[in-house]
Formats: sequence, C-alpha cells, structure tokens
Amino acid sequence: LHDFNSQDIANTLWAYATIGYKIDTDKLNAFLSEAISMLEEFKVQGIINLLWSLAVFNFEDVDATEPLFSKITGGCNLLVNDEDDSRKLSIEELSQLHQVSLWYNEEHEKESLLPPKLREESKFAFIANKGCPSNLQKDVMKTFESLESLGIVVVGEEIHCNQTEYSLDFVIRMKNSQKELAVEVDGPSHFMNHSLMGATILKRRQLGSLADRPLL
Repeated sequence: LHDFNSQDIANTLWAYATIGYKIDTDKLNAFLSEAISMLEEFKVQGIINLLWSLAVFNFEDVDATEPLFSKITGGCNLLVNDEDDSRKLSIEELSQLHQVSLWYNEEHEKESLLPPKLREESKFAFIANKGCPSNLQKDVMKTFESLESLGIVVVGEEIHCNQTEYSLDFVIRMKNSQKELAVEVDGPSHFMNHSLMGATILKRRQLGSLADRPLL
C-alpha cells in the first residue's frame, strides 16, 4: 500500500466493494490509515468512493472515518463556487453519498458530519436515480399475481421505502393481513461467481436493518 497514490487506494477498495469481495478488518484499517495519511491528495469523488466501499463492507470503526467526511465538506464548499460543471458531483456520486449517510447515521447511529444541504441534495439524487424494472422482475411479479387464489396480494411495484429512500421491486401481503413484505428480485447482473455484488449487499442489508417491511 505504501506505493499506492490516492487514486490507487480509492479505485482498489472500490473495485473490491463493487464485486462484493470480502476484506478483513485489518486490511480495511490499513487502507483507511493510508488514505488519511495522504488526504490532501484526494479529490472529493475519490473520498466518496472510499466511504461507499467502507459502507458496503459495513466497516465498524466509523469514528475513524471522520477526516474523510471533513474532506468532503471542505471540498464541496469549493465546488459550489466552481464554474466548471465537470468537477461537480454527479447523480451517481450523490446517490452513493446518501447510502454512506444511511450507513453512518442510521446503521451506526452517528450524528451526521455532512452539511444539511448536501445531505438533502444527496437524498433527492438517490430518489431520482432509479432504474427500470427488469424483465425478470416483471415475470416474478406476474407469478405472485397468479397466486391470488392462495391469498397473496401484490400491493404494488417500485414502492418507495420512506425509511431509506430505496425503491422496492414490489410489495406483497396476505389477503386477510395488512402486514406487508418487500420483495427484491436479484437477477444475474446482481451476482459475480454466484456471490452478490456490493451494491446489492448494501441495499439488502440497509433494507433489512432500517426498513419497516420484512424483506424476502
């Protein structure tokens, strides 16, 4: 790691997180320590990738990440007055920042270190950054709809989760019950070598721990 520059560190950890490759705590601590030692070299986008990766791994020592949040706050203050739009945060980066906030503020119950305006902006970007239902998702929902005679009711598709701002693939309940269950359909693009990719790991964990509907 001592030969890595800031981009090497951010890209390597992001790549591991993206494919869902498990890294032990000692290695994560080493990545974080090296990143903090060269914090001034990082761009805001690299810091967001780093924090998102730690969120995927559910890194436990969240207090150690405070310098990273400070770097984001300082960097975003500069970007506000930057006339070059190419250096402003993208929808994808803001969406990742919302997931980081869920990890830091909600999963680990820490007070936010980001400015309220940036948190709000990242939340709205996350809500707007929705994909289209896949053919597999539509087929699975039709299968559940065909089970109405067994008492299964499909409440709706692409349902908004108020606790996390995630979009749920669809929601079901039993005919004689108001208790709803969230259904997530994870097709081939959610896996690598039969293991879940990082974004799916993060979504499922955060829905499972923060949402008010049990997740299937």
